[in-house]
Amino acid sequence: MADDVRVEVRGYPELAAGTVTLAGKIEAAAGRVFLGVADQAAARTRGSVHRRTGRTAASVRARETGGGKAIVEMGGGVAYAQYEEYGGRGFPHTPTGNFLYPAAMSMEPLLVAAGERVAVQEIGDMHWPSVS
Repeated sequence: MADDVRVEVRGYPELAAGTVTLAGKIEAAAGRVFLGVADQAAARTRGSVHRRTGRTAASVRARETGGGKAIVEMGGGVAYAQYEEYGGRGFPHTPTGNFLYPAAMSMEPLLVAAGERVAVQEIGDMHWPSVS
């Protein structure tokens, strides 16, 4: 009796192609949304660093890096920024950072929520290829 059973799978190529398209759309949208969260972390960092000259605060930047990612950078062109962040030369020592790292970690709930919103939105907007 088992010889009488026939299974036919249709639509796999369309599913595979649609999944690749969907992943690309989520990645593109995530980069934009994550940049917004990174901008918030950068603003928080700029507001908390020392203000002797303002150079360290001015060095804090958020940028999209591609691949659905964004980062916050601090210290470009400011030789003493590492001491401000991790300690040394008159700044308090901390292995987790004094300014940038705590600000970035405080953004985790916003980042997770943003990622979930993007995924749900893109999944909802997806137009899947028709089965041939």
